[in-house]
Amino acid sequence: MFRSLEKAANANHTMSQFHLAGCYRNGLGVGQDHTKAVDMYRKLAECGMAQAQIALGQCYEIGKGVDQAYDTAIEWYSKAADQGSYSDSQFWIGDCYYHALGVSLDYKKAFEWFIKSANQGNSYGQWKVGYCYYNGHGVAEDNAKGFKWFQKSAEQGNRYGQWWLGDCFHNAYGVPQDIDTAISWWLKSAEQGQEDAINDLNFLGKWP
Repeated sequence: MFRSLEKAANANHTMSQFHLAGCYRNGLGVGQDHTKAVDMYRKLAECGMAQAQIALGQCYEIGKGVDQAYDTAIEWYSKAADQGSYSDSQFWIGDCYYHALGVSLDYKKAFEWFIKSANQGNSYGQWKVGYCYYNGHGVAEDNAKGFKWFQKSAEQGNRYGQWWLGDCFHNAYGVPQDIDTAISWWLKSAEQGQEDAINDLNFLGKWP
């Protein structure tokens, strides 16, 4: 796979170049090389490829292959978001505002970006919108709306959405209490390695 991608990338096939960068980033078929991945992402990002802009932003956010720089990460996420329906970049911008990464803490702005992402069907955006409603962060607390967004996320297979949906059923937040349904969602989440779900199931004697 790596060799065929490399051949296509050398022929200036941009999507192959993007996937080849991913191979270097994750060590798939070639030795892991974060610096090489960043160089490849940067060339594509500077040509306007939104997927590469998001990937480059993530490299800056976590400091892999480049010095960690949250403000630069936000710049690249914003470039991707400015191109329109790129729900991943919208989610990551929201996350930066939510955790004060390179910008001042601002739950209201975080929610605005999360809802943009969620409305495009992004399961992570849906989970964080639910979380904001659940905690009253950037929006009025509303357990029923929180439950609705957790459900949307969970039904797409998002492990965080699944755990929080289980929490809603367990604690009767926005829905009548239903321990069995809570356990079923926690099991789905735990099977994907979500630690909170595993801990809750262990406490109830339902894991493994």
